[in-house]
Amino acid sequence: MHGPDASNLLERLDALTQAALLQGFHQRQLVEGELLGSPNGERDSVFIVRSGRIRVFLAFEDKEYTLTFLEAGGIYSTHSQAYVQAVRPSEVLMGDTAQTMATLRSLPSAVPAIIRVLGATLDNCMRIIEDLAFRDVEGRLARFLDGMLARKGRPHQGSLRLELDLNTEDIAQLLGTTRQTVSSLLNRMAREGILSRAGNGVFDIHDAERLRARSQ
Repeated sequence: MHGPDASNLLERLDALTQAALLQGFHQRQLVEGELLGSPNGERDSVFIVRSGRIRVFLAFEDKEYTLTFLEAGGIYSTHSQAYVQAVRPSEVLMGDTAQTMATLRSLPSAVPAIIRVLGATLDNCMRIIEDLAFRDVEGRLARFLDGMLARKGRPHQGSLRLELDLNTEDIAQLLGTTRQTVSSLLNRMAREGILSRAGNGVFDIHDAERLRARSQ
């Protein structure tokens, strides 16, 4: 039902290209909650996630807006106007921005893969911003589940199983709402027969058409 993960750079590069690109990168371990970048930070680096999960978000006064979660193979920089924070123990590969740009000039074969991965990240950010502006919370949740179903869903006992590796708090951060609201909406969808929970972050979608209709 879904193809290769468009957001994983490490899977898209062959071994020789990957080795050439990562020359000069160094490994860094992050603990949960550690900031890797911030709007006022001085670090000017490019990083690639090897494991774990990194949250990219904006913060205004007492509100936070999640732009995306980066997982294995995701690439980003520390010099944007966003906060970059590990939401679980993570390992990243860090490289100086100027040196990385110089490497790419002599390694054009890596550029298309990087553009595709960054494009997938940008598409996700734009989807989140659009949802915050034009959809209520139920519509945002339905659209999120429908989109993830297209990427990760698989047939399972007459339904479609969706394994997210996200808890309710993670989903709430992505949707710009509270954990309680997400939990309430999921319970309502379960009562209506649209889905059921099969575990933490695991859902069986019984009526994909009704779910998609809720996302419109």
